Amino acid sequence: MGRNLSYLGEGVQPRHITFCLCPQFPLFCIASALEVLRHANRFSHKPVYRWSFLCEEDQPIEDSNGLFLQPSTSIELAADADMSFVVAGFDANEVRIPRLRKWLHKQARAGNVIGGISNGAFQLAKADLLIGYDATAHWEDFENFCLEYPQVRARYRRFVFDRNRVTCSGGTATLDLFIEIVRNDHGSDLALKVARQMLLHENAPLSDAGMPLIFDGSHQFSTYVQRALSLLDASIEHGLNVEQLANRVGISRRELLRLFQFEIGKAPSEVLSQRRLERAQSLILHSQLTLATISAAVGFSSQSHLTSCYRKRYGITPASYRKRHRRQHALSR
Repeated sequence: MGRNLSYLGEGVQPRHITFCLCPQFPLFCIASALEVLRHANRFSHKPVYRWSFLCEEDQPIEDSNGLFLQPSTSIELAADADMSFVVAGFDANEVRIPRLRKWLHKQARAGNVIGGISNGAFQLAKADLLIGYDATAHWEDFENFCLEYPQVRARYRRFVFDRNRVTCSGGTATLDLFIEIVRNDHGSDLALKVARQMLLHENAPLSDAGMPLIFDGSHQFSTYVQRALSLLDASIEHGLNVEQLANRVGISRRELLRLFQFEIGKAPSEVLSQRRLERAQSLILHSQLTLATISAAVGFSSQSHLTSCYRKRYGITPASYRKRHRRQHALSR
Protein backbone atom coordinates (compact mmCIF):
# COMPACT_ATOMS: atom_id res chain seq x y z
CA MET A 1 0.00 0.00 0.00
CA GLY A 2 1.24 3.45 -0.83
CA ARG A 3 1.98 6.34 1.45
CA ASN A 4 -1.54 7.71 0.95
CA LEU A 5 -3.04 4.70 2.72
CA SER A 6 -1.35 5.24 6.08
CA TYR A 7 -2.45 7.62 8.81
CA LEU A 8 -0.11 10.56 9.33
CA GLY A 9 -0.71 11.03 13.05
CA GLU A 10 -2.29 13.56 15.38
CA GLY A 11 -2.96 17.08 14.26
CA VAL A 12 -3.60 16.34 10.58
CA GLN A 13 -6.80 17.26 8.80
CA PRO A 14 -9.53 14.64 8.40
CA ARG A 15 -8.94 12.36 5.45
CA HIS A 16 -11.03 13.61 2.54
CA ILE A 17 -12.78 10.92 0.47
CA THR A 18 -14.65 11.88 -2.71
CA PHE A 19 -17.20 9.61 -4.38
CA CYS A 20 -17.56 10.14 -8.13
CA LEU A 21 -21.04 8.88 -8.93
CA CYS A 22 -22.04 7.38 -12.27
CA PRO A 23 -25.68 7.16 -13.40
CA GLN A 24 -27.49 4.17 -11.86
CA PHE A 25 -24.83 3.78 -9.18
CA PRO A 26 -25.54 1.19 -6.43
CA LEU A 27 -26.73 3.10 -3.37
CA PHE A 28 -25.86 0.26 -1.00
CA CYS A 29 -22.16 0.79 -1.71
CA ILE A 30 -22.37 4.48 -0.80
CA ALA A 31 -24.39 3.78 2.35
CA SER A 32 -21.95 1.07 3.42
CA ALA A 33 -18.91 3.29 2.99
CA LEU A 34 -20.48 6.27 4.78
CA GLU A 35 -21.66 4.21 7.75
CA VAL A 36 -18.14 2.91 8.30
CA LEU A 37 -16.68 6.41 8.07
CA ARG A 38 -19.38 7.87 10.33
CA HIS A 39 -18.74 5.31 13.04
CA ALA A 40 -14.99 5.82 12.72
CA ASN A 41 -15.54 9.53 13.44
CA ARG A 42 -17.87 8.71 16.31
CA PHE A 43 -15.49 6.31 18.06
CA SER A 44 -12.53 8.63 17.46
CA HIS A 45 -14.43 11.48 19.18
CA LYS A 46 -13.35 13.77 16.35
CA PRO A 47 -13.77 13.94 12.57
CA VAL A 48 -11.04 11.72 11.14
CA TYR A 49 -12.89 11.42 7.83
CA ARG A 50 -14.91 13.76 5.68
CA TRP A 51 -16.54 13.05 2.34
CA SER A 52 -18.02 14.67 -0.72
CA PHE A 53 -19.85 13.69 -3.90
CA LEU A 54 -19.23 14.59 -7.52
CA CYS A 55 -21.10 13.73 -10.69
CA GLU A 56 -20.57 14.50 -14.36
CA GLU A 57 -23.42 16.98 -14.79
CA ASP A 58 -23.09 18.76 -11.41
CA GLN A 59 -26.78 17.94 -10.89
CA PRO A 60 -28.65 15.50 -8.62
CA ILE A 61 -27.91 12.01 -9.92
CA GLU A 62 -30.22 9.00 -9.93
CA ASP A 63 -29.15 5.70 -8.39
CA SER A 64 -30.32 2.22 -9.46
CA ASN A 65 -33.35 2.48 -7.15
CA GLY A 66 -34.64 5.74 -8.59
CA LEU A 67 -33.38 7.85 -5.68
CA PHE A 68 -31.39 11.05 -6.25
CA LEU A 69 -28.21 12.22 -4.51
CA GLN A 70 -27.08 15.85 -4.54
CA PRO A 71 -23.44 16.53 -5.49
CA SER A 72 -21.42 18.48 -2.94
CA THR A 73 -20.03 20.92 -5.49
CA SER A 74 -19.18 21.26 -9.16
CA ILE A 75 -16.24 19.42 -10.65
CA GLU A 76 -14.47 22.70 -11.42
CA LEU A 77 -14.70 23.82 -7.79
CA ALA A 78 -13.96 20.43 -6.23
CA ALA A 79 -11.00 20.28 -3.89
CA ASP A 80 -8.34 17.61 -4.20
CA ALA A 81 -9.16 14.42 -2.29
CA ASP A 82 -6.92 12.02 -0.42
CA MET A 83 -8.95 9.19 -1.92
CA SER A 84 -11.38 9.28 -4.88
CA PHE A 85 -13.72 6.41 -5.73
CA VAL A 86 -15.71 5.98 -8.92
CA VAL A 87 -18.98 4.25 -8.04
CA ALA A 88 -20.68 2.56 -11.00
CA GLY A 89 -23.24 -0.18 -11.55
CA PHE A 90 -24.06 -2.35 -14.55
CA ASP A 91 -23.18 -1.18 -18.07
CA ALA A 92 -20.43 0.95 -16.52
CA ASN A 93 -18.35 0.73 -19.68
CA GLU A 94 -21.07 2.58 -21.60
CA VAL A 95 -21.17 5.57 -19.24
CA ARG A 96 -19.49 8.75 -20.49
CA ILE A 97 -17.86 10.89 -17.79
CA PRO A 98 -15.16 12.97 -19.56
CA ARG A 99 -15.12 15.76 -16.96
CA LEU A 100 -14.83 13.34 -14.05
CA ARG A 101 -12.11 11.41 -15.87
CA LYS A 102 -10.11 14.62 -16.32
CA TRP A 103 -10.51 15.36 -12.61
CA LEU A 104 -9.42 11.81 -11.72
CA HIS A 105 -6.30 12.15 -13.86
CA LYS A 106 -5.47 15.29 -11.93
CA GLN A 107 -5.81 13.39 -8.64
CA ALA A 108 -3.62 10.59 -9.97
CA ARG A 109 -0.89 13.03 -11.06
CA ALA A 110 -0.92 14.49 -7.55
CA GLY A 111 -0.23 11.02 -6.14
CA ASN A 112 -3.61 10.70 -4.46
CA VAL A 113 -5.38 7.37 -4.14
CA ILE A 114 -7.78 6.50 -6.99
CA GLY A 115 -10.35 3.74 -6.63
CA GLY A 116 -13.36 2.01 -8.12
CA ILE A 117 -16.35 0.49 -6.34
CA SER A 118 -18.57 -2.20 -7.88
CA ASN A 119 -17.91 -1.59 -11.59
CA GLY A 120 -16.05 1.68 -11.09
CA ALA A 121 -12.93 -0.18 -12.21
CA PHE A 122 -14.30 -0.18 -15.76
CA GLN A 123 -14.19 3.61 -15.83
CA LEU A 124 -10.69 3.71 -14.34
CA ALA A 125 -9.45 1.19 -16.89
CA LYS A 126 -11.16 3.09 -19.71
CA ALA A 127 -9.28 6.20 -18.56
CA ASP A 128 -5.95 4.28 -18.60
CA LEU A 129 -5.64 4.66 -14.83
CA LEU A 130 -5.23 0.92 -14.13
CA ILE A 131 -2.56 -0.07 -16.65
CA GLY A 132 -0.20 -2.48 -14.88
CA TYR A 133 -2.27 -2.51 -11.68
CA ASP A 134 -4.09 -5.33 -9.91
CA ALA A 135 -7.83 -4.61 -9.84
CA THR A 136 -11.23 -6.22 -9.44
CA ALA A 137 -14.80 -5.58 -10.56
CA HIS A 138 -18.27 -6.89 -9.78
CA TRP A 139 -18.35 -10.68 -10.18
CA GLU A 140 -21.12 -10.59 -12.84
CA ASP A 141 -18.92 -8.45 -15.11
CA PHE A 142 -15.55 -9.89 -14.15
CA GLU A 143 -15.14 -11.91 -17.35
CA ASN A 144 -15.93 -8.84 -19.48
CA PHE A 145 -13.47 -6.82 -17.43
CA CYS A 146 -10.69 -9.35 -18.11
CA LEU A 147 -11.42 -9.47 -21.83
CA GLU A 148 -11.95 -5.74 -22.30
CA TYR A 149 -8.87 -4.59 -20.40
CA PRO A 150 -6.05 -7.15 -20.70
CA GLN A 151 -3.54 -4.46 -19.68
CA VAL A 152 -5.06 -4.59 -16.17
CA ARG A 153 -4.13 -7.48 -13.89
CA ALA A 154 -7.66 -8.62 -13.05
CA ARG A 155 -8.03 -10.33 -9.67
CA TYR A 156 -11.14 -12.27 -8.62
CA ARG A 157 -11.29 -10.81 -5.13
CA ARG A 158 -13.63 -8.80 -2.95
CA PHE A 159 -11.26 -5.84 -2.93
CA VAL A 160 -7.74 -5.08 -4.05
CA PHE A 161 -5.09 -2.65 -2.82
CA ASP A 162 -2.25 -2.05 -5.27
CA ARG A 163 -0.06 0.93 -4.45
CA ASN A 164 -2.25 4.02 -4.88
CA ARG A 165 -5.11 2.15 -6.57
CA VAL A 166 -8.00 0.52 -4.70
CA THR A 167 -10.82 -1.44 -6.30
CA CYS A 168 -13.78 -3.27 -4.81
CA SER A 169 -16.33 -5.72 -6.23
CA GLY A 170 -19.21 -3.91 -4.52
CA GLY A 171 -22.04 -5.18 -2.31
CA THR A 172 -20.99 -6.25 1.17
CA ALA A 173 -17.34 -6.16 0.05
CA THR A 174 -17.64 -2.37 0.32
CA LEU A 175 -18.10 -2.69 4.07
CA ASP A 176 -14.99 -4.83 4.37
CA LEU A 177 -13.00 -2.45 2.17
CA PHE A 178 -13.77 0.62 4.24
CA ILE A 179 -13.19 -1.18 7.51
CA GLU A 180 -9.80 -2.15 6.11
CA ILE A 181 -9.16 1.49 5.19
CA VAL A 182 -9.97 2.47 8.78
CA ARG A 183 -7.64 -0.26 10.04
CA ASN A 184 -4.81 0.97 7.79
CA ASP A 185 -5.35 4.56 8.92
CA HIS A 186 -6.08 4.14 12.62
CA GLY A 187 -5.32 0.58 13.69
CA SER A 188 -7.18 -2.64 14.41
CA ASP A 189 -8.88 -1.48 17.61
CA LEU A 190 -10.91 1.22 15.87
CA ALA A 191 -11.67 -1.05 12.91
CA LEU A 192 -12.98 -3.77 15.22
CA LYS A 193 -15.13 -1.28 17.12
CA VAL A 194 -16.72 -0.14 13.87
CA ALA A 195 -17.28 -3.72 12.67
CA ARG A 196 -18.92 -4.72 15.94
CA GLN A 197 -21.09 -1.61 16.02
CA MET A 198 -22.40 -2.49 12.56
CA LEU A 199 -23.07 -6.09 13.64
CA LEU A 200 -20.90 -7.37 10.82
CA HIS A 201 -19.64 -10.31 12.82
CA GLU A 202 -22.74 -11.45 14.68
CA ASN A 203 -23.74 -14.07 12.11
CA ALA A 204 -21.99 -16.49 9.84
CA PRO A 205 -20.53 -15.03 6.64
CA LEU A 206 -22.96 -14.93 3.73
CA SER A 207 -22.05 -16.12 0.27
CA ASP A 208 -21.66 -13.67 -2.59
CA ALA A 209 -23.31 -15.13 -5.67
CA GLY A 210 -20.58 -16.32 -7.99
CA MET A 211 -17.99 -16.14 -5.22
CA PRO A 212 -18.82 -19.20 -3.09
CA LEU A 213 -17.79 -19.28 0.53
CA ILE A 214 -16.56 -22.37 2.31
CA PHE A 215 -19.07 -22.30 5.13
CA ASP A 216 -22.85 -22.44 4.97
CA GLY A 217 -25.31 -20.41 7.02
CA SER A 218 -25.67 -23.09 9.70
CA HIS A 219 -22.27 -22.18 11.15
CA GLN A 220 -21.76 -19.56 13.82
CA PHE A 221 -18.28 -18.20 14.33
CA SER A 222 -16.66 -16.02 16.92
CA THR A 223 -15.95 -12.38 16.08
CA TYR A 224 -12.24 -13.08 15.69
CA VAL A 225 -12.70 -16.00 13.30
CA GLN A 226 -15.27 -14.14 11.20
CA ARG A 227 -12.95 -11.15 10.85
CA ALA A 228 -10.06 -13.45 9.93
CA LEU A 229 -12.22 -15.16 7.30
CA SER A 230 -13.11 -11.80 5.78
CA LEU A 231 -9.43 -10.83 5.64
CA LEU A 232 -8.46 -14.15 4.07
CA ASP A 233 -11.20 -13.72 1.51
CA ALA A 234 -9.93 -10.25 0.63
CA SER A 235 -6.30 -11.38 0.38
CA ILE A 236 -7.06 -14.40 -1.76
CA GLU A 237 -4.21 -13.77 -4.19
CA HIS A 238 -1.24 -12.88 -2.00
CA GLY A 239 -2.50 -14.33 1.26
CA LEU A 240 -1.65 -13.40 4.81
CA ASN A 241 0.53 -15.42 7.13
CA VAL A 242 -0.86 -16.41 10.52
CA GLU A 243 1.12 -13.72 12.34
CA GLN A 244 -0.25 -10.96 10.10
CA LEU A 245 -3.77 -12.35 10.37
CA ALA A 246 -3.60 -12.50 14.16
CA ASN A 247 -2.33 -8.92 14.39
CA ARG A 248 -5.15 -7.65 12.21
CA VAL A 249 -7.88 -9.28 14.27
CA GLY A 250 -6.25 -8.32 17.57
CA ILE A 251 -5.31 -11.66 19.15
CA SER A 252 -2.19 -13.80 19.48
CA ARG A 253 -1.05 -16.21 16.80
CA ARG A 254 -1.55 -19.15 19.14
CA GLU A 255 -5.10 -18.09 20.01
CA LEU A 256 -6.04 -17.62 16.35
CA LEU A 257 -4.79 -21.09 15.45
CA ARG A 258 -6.70 -22.54 18.41
CA LEU A 259 -9.93 -20.81 17.37
CA PHE A 260 -9.60 -21.95 13.75
CA GLN A 261 -9.01 -25.53 14.80
CA PHE A 262 -11.88 -25.48 17.32
CA GLU A 263 -14.47 -23.70 15.13
CA ILE A 264 -13.50 -24.79 11.61
CA GLY A 265 -11.21 -27.77 12.00
CA LYS A 266 -8.71 -26.27 9.56
CA ALA A 267 -5.65 -24.02 9.73
CA PRO A 268 -5.88 -20.59 8.06
CA SER A 269 -3.57 -21.78 5.28
CA GLU A 270 -5.93 -24.66 4.50
CA VAL A 271 -8.89 -22.29 4.41
CA LEU A 272 -7.05 -19.97 2.02
CA SER A 273 -6.11 -22.86 -0.29
CA GLN A 274 -9.68 -24.14 -0.34
CA ARG A 275 -11.04 -20.66 -1.01
CA ARG A 276 -8.71 -20.20 -3.98
CA LEU A 277 -9.84 -23.47 -5.51
CA GLU A 278 -13.50 -22.57 -5.02
CA ARG A 279 -12.93 -19.21 -6.70
CA ALA A 280 -11.16 -20.99 -9.57
CA GLN A 281 -14.01 -23.48 -9.93
CA SER A 282 -16.54 -20.66 -10.13
CA LEU A 283 -14.64 -19.06 -13.02
CA ILE A 284 -14.08 -22.41 -14.73
CA LEU A 285 -17.82 -23.09 -14.70
CA HIS A 286 -19.24 -19.64 -15.33
CA SER A 287 -16.78 -17.91 -17.64
CA GLN A 288 -14.95 -18.43 -20.91
CA LEU A 289 -11.67 -17.19 -19.47
CA THR A 290 -8.54 -19.19 -20.20
CA LEU A 291 -7.13 -21.34 -17.43
CA ALA A 292 -3.99 -19.17 -17.43
CA THR A 293 -6.11 -16.07 -16.78
CA ILE A 294 -8.08 -17.86 -14.06
CA SER A 295 -4.86 -19.06 -12.40
CA ALA A 296 -3.55 -15.51 -12.13
CA ALA A 297 -6.92 -14.10 -11.05
CA VAL A 298 -7.22 -16.36 -8.01
CA GLY A 299 -3.59 -16.36 -6.90
CA PHE A 300 -1.91 -19.46 -8.31
CA SER A 301 1.66 -19.04 -9.51
CA SER A 302 0.93 -20.71 -12.85
CA GLN A 303 -1.65 -22.74 -14.75
CA SER A 304 0.25 -25.93 -13.93
CA HIS A 305 0.10 -25.04 -10.23
CA LEU A 306 -3.68 -24.62 -10.47
CA THR A 307 -4.01 -27.90 -12.36
CA SER A 308 -1.97 -29.79 -9.78
CA CYS A 309 -3.90 -28.42 -6.79
CA TYR A 310 -7.25 -28.85 -8.54
CA ARG A 311 -6.57 -32.47 -9.46
CA LYS A 312 -5.40 -33.22 -5.93
CA ARG A 313 -8.60 -31.80 -4.40
CA TYR A 314 -11.25 -32.76 -6.96
CA GLY A 315 -9.69 -35.77 -8.70
CA ILE A 316 -9.93 -34.15 -12.13
CA THR A 317 -8.04 -31.46 -14.04
CA PRO A 318 -9.66 -28.02 -14.54
CA ALA A 319 -9.71 -28.51 -18.31
CA SER A 320 -11.44 -31.90 -18.03
CA TYR A 321 -13.89 -30.55 -15.48
CA ARG A 322 -14.85 -27.65 -17.76
CA LYS A 323 -15.31 -29.98 -20.76
CA ARG A 324 -17.47 -32.38 -18.72
CA HIS A 325 -19.61 -29.55 -17.37
CA ARG A 326 -20.17 -28.07 -20.84
CA ARG A 327 -21.03 -31.46 -22.28
CA GLN A 328 -23.57 -32.10 -19.51
CA HIS A 329 -25.01 -28.63 -19.97
CA ALA A 330 -25.38 -29.17 -23.72
CA LEU A 331 -27.15 -32.52 -23.23
CA SER A 332 -29.60 -31.02 -20.73
CA ARG A 333 -30.73 -28.26 -23.10
